Amino acid sequence: MSKTVIINRPLSDEETNAIIRLAECGANVFALSGGNSPVFTQRIALNPEEKKVVNYTTMAEVLGFGDIPVGDQTVGDLFRIDTASIWHYHKFRVYFAVRNLLYFLKPLQQHFNSFDDHTWFVSSEAKPLQKLFPKVDFRFPAAKNKAKYNLGDLFSYLVLVKYRFFSYLISGKKKPKYLLYLTEKYSTVMDKQTLRTKSGHHILEYLISELDGRFALLTEVLMPKPKGKSDYSFSWKQYQTSWNRCPKIFLEGFLISGLLKSKVRKSAKKAQQTIRLAYPKIREVELTMIQKLTLEVFQSLDKSTGFFLYRYFAARDYFSGSEIKALIAGDENSPLTKSILDAAKFCGIKIIGLQHGTMHDLHPAYLFTANDRKNRIMPDLMLTWGKYWEEFLVEKGNYPKESVVSVGQIRTDIIPVLVQSERMKQANPAERIVFASQPQRDPELRRQAAYDVFAAARKLPNTQLIVKLHPREFADSDYYSAIAKEAGCTNYVFDKTSDLYQLIASCDVLITCFSTVGTETVYFYKPLIILDHLKQDIMGYAAEGVAFQATDADSLARILSGISRGSLKIDRAKYDSFILKYACQIDGKVAERCIKTVTSADYSFPASGS
Repeated sequence: MSKTVIINRPLSDEETNAIIRLAECGANVFALSGGNSPVFTQRIALNPEEKKVVNYTTMAEVLGFGDIPVGDQTVGDLFRIDTASIWHYHKFRVYFAVRNLLYFLKPLQQHFNSFDDHTWFVSSEAKPLQKLFPKVDFRFPAAKNKAKYNLGDLFSYLVLVKYRFFSYLISGKKKPKYLLYLTEKYSTVMDKQTLRTKSGHHILEYLISELDGRFALLTEVLMPKPKGKSDYSFSWKQYQTSWNRCPKIFLEGFLISGLLKSKVRKSAKKAQQTIRLAYPKIREVELTMIQKLTLEVFQSLDKSTGFFLYRYFAARDYFSGSEIKALIAGDENSPLTKSILDAAKFCGIKIIGLQHGTMHDLHPAYLFTANDRKNRIMPDLMLTWGKYWEEFLVEKGNYPKESVVSVGQIRTDIIPVLVQSERMKQANPAERIVFASQPQRDPELRRQAAYDVFAAARKLPNTQLIVKLHPREFADSDYYSAIAKEAGCTNYVFDKTSDLYQLIASCDVLITCFSTVGTETVYFYKPLIILDHLKQDIMGYAAEGVAFQATDADSLARILSGISRGSLKIDRAKYDSFILKYACQIDGKVAERCIKTVTSADYSFPASGS
């Protein structure tokens, strides 16, 4: 039997030469990706429809993983410490990791009956495959991290944390009734009164500005990456003890205090040992290939599990005996946030989630099972943008019906003022196209989307393309510039400072893939184009009649040209219907409704730890 070589990453010169020698000896060489593969390499890959099948199959398996019976318990039970559901801390990340690994595995399974005498040149993200396929010779890239240390960011962060810790120790005990949790990273927002830009929170700013003396902010500043690209953003406001007159409680205070308490350290250590004892128990159960892969990916995150458990017990120590009625958070299902919320829940504090993005059938953060509902994994109260999202959470997400309430989208509180202001301005001399980028988890689709946008914009005269980078992509200007150069596009600029709504209000058309920005574009009655290579219409924009659907650079250019000539126009009736369905009301009073809903809720349920 001849040797089979599979390539799924860039190769070093030494590796390329080794593969050439293997091919000369009769080896068959295949590649899924890796731009510098030898010219004789045979290409194999999934087509868009096959990728779509993988997406949904993986989602079903990952969602059901926590419900797999293990004796008289479930996987979710084994990975739960009191109210800390460790499985749900990692579910989001596990789904995308498993899905991407299946993008690699599925075409191999289609082409080969077995993987005997296979050599796979793969990235380190494929390490969970080693236990599933022990006969394969895995070749991972040599560990050469030439990235520089972010010494400046690390130093400023350490100074900041030291200040926030000592400020926490000497500050008087705050006794708010309600806490709003957020990571303290500032971006450009617009002031509702002056319409001037200022530093604020891109989602919660207008809510924070309306909070009264019953509220306080529980804030933390996330540590920068030690090496390589980092989206760490320092602001002097992080030293301030209040935000828009609302007092802050520095979360770093009780996290560091927990290190000094043996009770917290021992509890976290014991809990992690419990989690580690669960892995072999689950391996004794008969699992499908995807379930086995899910377990391997989950276990590979064990180090971060220890960190989240420490956060959980440190927060529990802080909340113990607290008179706080509710803890409110956006992004309530991310592990950093959820570890704090679970601690509050243990202490009898009600958890309130704020919808911060769109939801769909392939969004693991909002999809739960009946067992999850029984175990109160989701928030006690979820404030959504509109009736559609209510129905989605109840019917597809398994949220209890009484736990979901529509209030509107907080960010829209600026829109009535902004629209009125834009009507008074002169028209722009050049057409303005905004491309709202996204850190897509499929690297090929991410790159293709950018290339198609630049290629289409290049064909349009008297046009300026404004690339609005996602906050998590602020360090990726060079990545996009290289793609623009390859596409031959020069009529573009990056915008990292303007408020997104300001850009939408002043643009002539907006392009995105499946971002929340698309929903927000409709609120302004602006033409919206979704670039949808897989033709999934995940957000339903095309089906609702509020977006033009492009699938490649050519169709995107045709649509942009049609909008420019006036032959393609928005359907205002469908826009009206969409807003009513998805946004409740665009009336500038969403923050007011949020506060009213929070303060009038029923808080008479017992503590989970009682």
